Amino acid sequence: MFGSFTYPTPYHQRMSQPKCRVIAIFQPNIESYEEVKQLLLEITPLVYLEPGCEEYDLHETVDGRLIQIETWTTRELWVSHGDQENVARIRAGIAGKLKQDVEVIEMYAAS
Repeated sequence: MFGSFTYPTPYHQRMSQPKCRVIAIFQPNIESYEEVKQLLLEITPLVYLEPGCEEYDLHETVDGRLIQIETWTTRELWVSHGDQENVARIRAGIAGKLKQDVEVIEMYAAS
């Protein structure tokens, strides 16, 4: 689910804005919603300790999705976040508890 994401090297390399902004969309099964939410809330303060993390905040939508909004000082530090123990805990904790794979959107300020 979350572990199969590959990091493309697109348009952002031509942009002058180095900050990497990411949105990760989790759609938990109804019976797993609170468990997934609590896991993400527990891990949030730990991710803030990772190099380059400027924002890592969890939001809830009215239709039952959990949205993690992230800002990293560079793309490279965001990519390295994917190899951290915090992400491994997320992957293990959400296994079998989502309606579909986590959707990850990588973005940069338009210029």
